[in-house]
Amino acid sequence: MSVLVTGGLGFIGSKVVLQLLKRDIPVIVADLDITKNRDKLEKNINKIGKNKVLVNYEKLDITDFQNVEKIFSKNKLDCVINLAYGIGAICEENPLLASKINIVGTTSIFEMIVKYKIRRLVFASSETVYGAYQEFYGDRAVTENDYSGINNHFYTYGVMKLLNEFMAEKYIKKHGCSIAYTRPSVVFGYGRQNTAINWAEDFAAKPALGQEAYLPFSKNNRDNWIYVDDCAEQLVRLALKETLNYSCFNSGSETLNGHQLVAAVKKIIPNAEIHFDESVKSTPLIDDQNDERIRKEIDFNPRSFEKGVESLIKEVREVNRGNI
Repeated sequence: MSVLVTGGLGFIGSKVVLQLLKRDIPVIVADLDITKNRDKLEKNINKIGKNKVLVNYEKLDITDFQNVEKIFSKNKLDCVINLAYGIGAICEENPLLASKINIVGTTSIFEMIVKYKIRRLVFASSETVYGAYQEFYGDRAVTENDYSGINNHFYTYGVMKLLNEFMAEKYIKKHGCSIAYTRPSVVFGYGRQNTAINWAEDFAAKPALGQEAYLPFSKNNRDNWIYVDDCAEQLVRLALKETLNYSCFNSGSETLNGHQLVAAVKKIIPNAEIHFDESVKSTPLIDDQNDERIRKEIDFNPRSFEKGVESLIKEVREVNRGNI
């Protein structure tokens, strides 16, 4: 039995694939373009000493129901980790296309889980489901039970993620499906693919390459961060655990401001130049989330922000060796 990873060649998806292969679990990597980033993934598979025979690739257009069903019908699947999603700008610039991908596409996955009796579905939601600035919730870490009304939502992306969560709960109640979803905070690491928050890579990757970094918020801005490998590990553990106590899980690690971010980078790169936009008081995201539930559920503690920065810089230097 295999695990299907949709969006398996993406930023988080490729890390999920590696975490599964480390456990010698066969993986079906499904993505819209199965050539883009494939070489990079296979280099990383070789690096961890795993056989590429464990991996099969499927072209997936999640907006095409027949394409989705074909993948489910031809493969014996134990569980699915769904990361096929239109993010950031596409949701604001082309909400119709984004709806086809994010709402209709995700619902197609729910339908397949029922029809093919898949043991577990896990997908990444987002901290943007909380909508409002931190001030709405007060000076405390946000929990999974918190909610803000639709008038407090800034991102179409977050509204779509919220609908995915509501639909997941409907399928759980109506069909008895086993579904879990995480709400990642700012996921940082190396390998982002031209997204609206490339700053979650640039803050450390640019200095590692001897370049200046520019961040679109003030130095006093606070955000919660989680390293990409740890975000992936959480998804994998939720997929593989026999039984779960909850369906919804916050996915964060550490909250810090711009001053602390700079200090973490400069501990490794003392001459790093990181600039902030002081005209932007804060990002329209929550500052902090309580992640005790997922830590207990899967018995896993994400690395500290500082350790994540070390890992990010190490990867940048390895990949760009000879060009720095």
